[in-house]
Amino acid sequence: MGVLAEVYEMLNTCNRCGFCHTACKTYKVDGAETMVSRGRVQLIKAVADGVIEADADYEDSINSCLLCGECAVACPSGVSAKELVMAARRDLKLRHGVKPFVKSYALKTLANPNKLERAFKLFGGLGKNVLNKVDGMDYFRGVDIKGMNVAKVPFLNQVPERILVAQPKHKVAFYVGCFLNFSLDDTAHSVVKVLTKNDCEVIIPKEQVCCGLPQYAYGDFETAKVNARKTIDTFMAKDVEAIITACGSCAAMLKEDYLKLFADDAAYLPRVKSFCAKVKEFSEYMAEIGVDESKFHNSTPVKVTYHDPCHMVRGIKVTAQPRQMLKSLPRVEYIEMFEANRCCGASGLVQAFYHEMSTKVTREKAKNIQDSGAEVVATSCPACIMRLQGGVSMAGQKQKVMHVADLMAKAYED
Repeated sequence: MGVLAEVYEMLNTCNRCGFCHTACKTYKVDGAETMVSRGRVQLIKAVADGVIEADADYEDSINSCLLCGECAVACPSGVSAKELVMAARRDLKLRHGVKPFVKSYALKTLANPNKLERAFKLFGGLGKNVLNKVDGMDYFRGVDIKGMNVAKVPFLNQVPERILVAQPKHKVAFYVGCFLNFSLDDTAHSVVKVLTKNDCEVIIPKEQVCCGLPQYAYGDFETAKVNARKTIDTFMAKDVEAIITACGSCAAMLKEDYLKLFADDAAYLPRVKSFCAKVKEFSEYMAEIGVDESKFHNSTPVKVTYHDPCHMVRGIKVTAQPRQMLKSLPRVEYIEMFEANRCCGASGLVQAFYHEMSTKVTREKAKNIQDSGAEVVATSCPACIMRLQGGVSMAGQKQKVMHVADLMAKAYED
């Protein structure tokens, strides 16, 4: 039974009531029992019991899960299908590695900053030149790839390791993350701008790597641990009060999942706990220290709504803070959209390998955005930004998707 033995008791807590059907996005767009939490749990149990084989259909059911955690909120028995699916993916990885090859290759590329930089450069150069000559290739698997930004130079190469302020009240380290480094570099600059405007000295370690979440999500704990240890040791070497990240997914990995990843390493776990205690999502930290609103100079009225990334609303439970930041901005009319806390359909590589399903989920979110009447959609996750911008553009809508930090930085413009 292997890995599945560790979660076997939880598998048996599912009473098959079907409450998860009301919450599961993949079930709503597919309608198959194998695409809902109840069905997935029963399949995992059947594999654990040796009743069925872990065949291709089983893998599709397990790997198509968005890991959004919405089912657990609806479950009266408190079953975390996300944790069970994660265990099943770990079991699959131990059985035969990560399949298909292209997914395995993508995960290895994400784990290596040098390979990832080359991949972004290739896409930003040759890739975009080819796409611009091909009709009908504005969107690829629901993503606005023609509009997707690629940093000419990675953010980490644009800035010094230490950014000083005249009268520092705080000293923080900035964990940039892959997308802010290689794609949304303007957002990374916005984060630094807001921090420095609020008297924070900012340390930006150059030797940063992927947090390990993509690998962890597909059961490759070995690679995830290598990157996690590198991240922990790099940032713990800095004398800072907090470690800031502007990616909700990275925040959940750094803040919570590292504790699970190293749970069986008694010698290293105390260091992990010290690191995790310092991690703060950007808006979480800004709300904690208080924002100097006297420096805001926003002069353009704008209607803004907010999308909750899954890792923030059901992971680290940071929901009020980004809204607080948005509402503090002058001339911003904040509008709460319908189902703001529902998944946008990104879920890392799920959107690439199950794009038809993801696109249907995103389409629902785009409609909610349109119905809100907002001009700008703010969020706190680069993957959500990419997914939502593709969704609203494909729907023929005009909303712009922005990071909370970008809106705040714009309000600080002189």
